[in-house]
Amino acid sequence: MSFLKKTIFEIKKILMEQFELHNSVIDGGEYDYPQLLYSTPAFLKANNNLPQKHFYFFNKNSHKYLAHLAVSVDGDIAVSPLKAPFGGVEFEDSLSAVDLKNFIKAVERTLASDGVREIRLHQPPENYQLQDTINDVLLELEYDIIQERDYHGIDIDGLPLSEKMVDMQKRRLKKCEKSGFTYKKYRKSELAGAFHQIDRWRTAADKRLSMTWADLHNSSKRNPKAYHAFGIENEHGLMIAGSIVVKVSDRVLYNFFPASYDAYNAYSPMVMLTNKIYEWGQANGFTHLDLGTSYVHKNVNTGLRLFKERLGGKVYRAWSWRKKIS
Repeated sequence: MSFLKKTIFEIKKILMEQFELHNSVIDGGEYDYPQLLYSTPAFLKANNNLPQKHFYFFNKNSHKYLAHLAVSVDGDIAVSPLKAPFGGVEFEDSLSAVDLKNFIKAVERTLASDGVREIRLHQPPENYQLQDTINDVLLELEYDIIQERDYHGIDIDGLPLSEKMVDMQKRRLKKCEKSGFTYKKYRKSELAGAFHQIDRWRTAADKRLSMTWADLHNSSKRNPKAYHAFGIENEHGLMIAGSIVVKVSDRVLYNFFPASYDAYNAYSPMVMLTNKIYEWGQANGFTHLDLGTSYVHKNVNTGLRLFKERLGGKVYRAWSWRKKIS
C-alpha cells in the first residue's frame, strides 16, 4: 500500500472510530440536529403499523447525536416518511459531507442486511433546513430525484405580518377587524369540533384532508403539545375560518389544515386567521410559519399559490429521492 493510500485509510479509520450507529438514544445522549415531529418515535407509532427502524449517528467525543433517519419498512422498501409531509435525513448543519455520506452508507448496509432493496427519502423543504449538502451527498451515492415540490413559508420576526402583505390583503384584514370578527385559540377539548368543521369546509371545496380525525386524535394523544386549533368567529360566535396548526419543531409552525366558510369569501377571514397564527408564533418563540404546498389533486392551484404569496409567503423547494440497494 502506498504512503498516500495508507494515510487516507488511516484518516478514514480515525473518522469512523469517532462515530457509532445507534438504533435508539442512549441515556445522556444529546440531540445536536434540528428534530422534526414527523421523524420522532412517538409520531411514527401513531402514523402507521409497519415495522419502523431508527438510525442515530452518535459522536463518541461530544456524546451528541449529529444525524438521524427513521424509516417505515413496507416489504422490501424503506420509506421516510410513509404518511407525513416529509422526514428523511435529519442532520446537524456543520456535519461534513464526508461524515454524512458515511452515515447514509452505514444505514444502507444495515437495511440491505435486513432484506431492504429500495430506500425512499422525502426531505424537508429548505425553510426547515438548507439541503445543499444532503443533495450533493445523495447524488454522489447515486440516489435519483423522484419528485420536487414547492412550499411557501413566512419568517416570523419582529415585524407584523401586515407589513409583509400586499395592499389587497391589508384591506381584507382591516375589513375583518371592522366587521367585529374575533380570534380564538381553541382548547384541547375543542380540537375535535374544530377539526370536523374544517373537514366539512374542505370536503365541500373538494380539498379533502389527508388525515382522518381518528389518526389525528391518536397522534395528538401521543404528541400532546404538537397540535393546536385556531379560529376566527363572527360577531355571533360562529366559526367562519379555522386551522389545525402543527408544531413541527421548536422553531417552525405548520399551517396544516386551513379552511373557511365560503359564505364569508368576500371578507377573506383566512387573512385574519393567518395574521393571528403569526402573532401567536411571535409570542411563543417561533421563527417560521410554514404555509405548506399549493397542490390540489397533484397540480398547483394557482389561486392558492397567489394567496400565500400575497400574504408574504416565499417559495422553498423540497426533494424526494430513491435508490435501489442490494
